[in-house]
Amino acid sequence: MKTTAFIVTLFLFLSTFIGCKKTTTDDGLPYYQFTDNDKLKLVSSLTNNSILKYKNQDNDTINFYVRDYQSGKTDYSTGTFSGGNTTYFHYDRQKILMQYTTQGYTWSDCEINIEKYPVGSNYQTQYPIVGTPTFRAYMTFPLWNGFNGTDTFSKTINIDFGLSVSSMTINSKTYNSVRMINSNKLQTLEPNILPPAIPRNVNVIYYDQNAGIIGFDDLNGKNWRLQ
Repeated sequence: MKTTAFIVTLFLFLSTFIGCKKTTTDDGLPYYQFTDNDKLKLVSSLTNNSILKYKNQDNDTINFYVRDYQSGKTDYSTGTFSGGNTTYFHYDRQKILMQYTTQGYTWSDCEINIEKYPVGSNYQTQYPIVGTPTFRAYMTFPLWNGFNGTDTFSKTINIDFGLSVSSMTINSKTYNSVRMINSNKLQTLEPNILPPAIPRNVNVIYYDQNAGIIGFDDLNGKNWRLQ
């Protein structure tokens, strides 16, 4: 009986030890992780080297190539060209980098970033990090005619998960968590500069919580939808 009791006790100890999950890293630095609720808002349908095709009602197409897809733990570090990088904290981030595939165009990157980030701290002077861990998401889109303030090149788009969601069906596929993002602007930007730039005439983006950009509308009345 003593042997049996010892084996049971040992099993319970090992099970408890193995099941524990550290919330900080061995280097002692803060690690801001996605919660289970945060993970429900990550894009889950894209892979590296895939092609996203958007088609409008006239059967014109625009393709985006997924150049880089990363999701998980990353570092916030600073340094110089001569070396000596310093890491201040770790955080979870999903980064999706896509590129407009038509040759000869500049300003063509589309990037989606979703992250758990300590907003409001000065990482290089405050230790430990005292910022507020915040779940946030933002993107850039090369055809977007929106901009921040008076700088037309400042075109970061905030992805507001507080916006109401709706359903959208495209080619018999239904997306159930779609948010419509509107620039509220009616002007086309950068139509004729050199080197060639893509005219920024999209003023509505349809963003699905788990599929990313599933469609967009431009000022010419073209409705582009993911195929």
